[in-house]
Amino acid sequence: MLTIRIPGQPHCQGRPRFRRFKTATREFVSTYDPAASRSWKGAAQVHMQEALRAAGAAAPFVPVGPAQVRVLAVFPCPTSEQKKRTPVPRRPHAKRGDADNIAKAVKDAANGILWLDDGQVARLVVEKWIAAQGEAPYVEVTVEPLG
Repeated sequence: MLTIRIPGQPHCQGRPRFRRFKTATREFVSTYDPAASRSWKGAAQVHMQEALRAAGAAAPFVPVGPAQVRVLAVFPCPTSEQKKRTPVPRRPHAKRGDADNIAKAVKDAANGILWLDDGQVARLVVEKWIAAQGEAPYVEVTVEPLG
């Protein structure tokens, strides 16, 4: 089992963007990731590679077969909800930032590092929480071979 902690605000996979190219003879359309998604995935990949190195494991962590993945996304506590006398505890997050889009960003970032292809993920559990008052936001990914 390998656990990776990615500090910072959880990020959802953005919608693909399209770009049109025109040459003298043809027109092309290409798709690309939004800049925010690309930068979050790049930072996540760095943390995943560091966790593999620290564990003494080789990439990919699950080279063949199914994998089980747990994603814990902890969003920052809004300042409007913070209290002076009794700190606000961690609680479920039920607003924008769909759990499946958070999982897509994590799975895309982990391709080639934690597994060869995200199609290997056979069991996926995603949890969204609002951080306790004073707790920093992060995403925690736990991966283990299944079976």
